[in-house]
Amino acid sequence: MRCLIYSVLIFFCVIAVPGCAPDQQTQQEASVERPARKKRPPKQQPVAAAEQPQPAGQPFGYSSAGKADPFRPLVVDTAAKKASEARSRDREFLTPLQKYELKDLKLVAVVVSDDGPTAMLEDPTGYGYVVRTGMLVGPNDGVVERVTRTGIIVREKIFNSLGEEEPRISTITIQQLE
Repeated sequence: MRCLIYSVLIFFCVIAVPGCAPDQQTQQEASVERPARKKRPPKQQPVAAAEQPQPAGQPFGYSSAGKADPFRPLVVDTAAKKASEARSRDREFLTPLQKYELKDLKLVAVVVSDDGPTAMLEDPTGYGYVVRTGMLVGPNDGVVERVTRTGIIVREKIFNSLGEEEPRISTITIQQLE
């Protein structure tokens, strides 16, 4: 058995040793230098005025005219687009009360009469407005739902992160003096 193992090992050594020696043909190929290939000049493409090389010492300039915006999404969400269009309406067509956020308006007085309750809101500049049920208040298409003895309740249209319209009910109350 030992004799068989030794003979197999000797056989593999005899086969492996000539394979490890460097080949004469590869040595000859390595010693022969090949002539250098001629490089083709790159194809000349028309160069825009903004992309022409500038002499050294001048600051680098870049023009993005005619190029795609890398920060613009490839897929546009239509719901978010509708929400942004609704928010971007012209501010010149809004009533004065719609130009201010609800948090910026201050409820000054509430008057309860036979004609129905009315309230007086004051904007940040100090100008007062009389408000009744159904009037528009705030930039988010807020409508006065109800006028109570202590404040007013406003229902607004708010767009969530998915671009869906959700109603939000806000309350503006009279500030108590201390």
